[in-house]
Amino acid sequence: MEIDKVEKVHSIGYRLKVAKVTINQDFKYNVAGMKIEGTQGDTNNMPLWIGKILSENKVATLSSPDMITQLKQALSKEKMVGEYQISTLDPHFYIKLKESMNELNKDDFDKVESMMLELFRMRRGKLVKIADSIKLNTELYNKLTVEENIFYKTIYENSVEFENQIRGELNNNGSS
Repeated sequence: MEIDKVEKVHSIGYRLKVAKVTINQDFKYNVAGMKIEGTQGDTNNMPLWIGKILSENKVATLSSPDMITQLKQALSKEKMVGEYQISTLDPHFYIKLKESMNELNKDDFDKVESMMLELFRMRRGKLVKIADSIKLNTELYNKLTVEENIFYKTIYENSVEFENQIRGELNNNGSS
């Protein structure tokens, strides 16, 4: 499966997750038989996509993780773990980061994008080295984002296929 398709599915799943929303003003909505209501000052749990709509319309404030801080921490951890180790990222790290980046002004966006690309390139280099030597296991799978898991499997499978192509004639000659 292609990364963009998997990312789209996981983005939908991420938006369905529960988020904390603080209500700024009383409201009652009934859309397609779905009723939601809130009282000013209350903090409610609701699907992220609903919280985003309420937040965009100033009806509520969405509590969302500070992804820029998480990016800085992830970059720092990645540098510390060494060349042949990979730190753990939330499976939806890049999805959440890109979503929060959409709300930044141009200058801030450029700075955050630069940090994101540094982290991405560092992890990509490590994944290529690791994928060339070991098959994906549970421990490693749990450290990677949804996009990185697909990338890893692709590199591993291509590496094995390439090795088999190189060794192929040797195996046939040995059995004659």
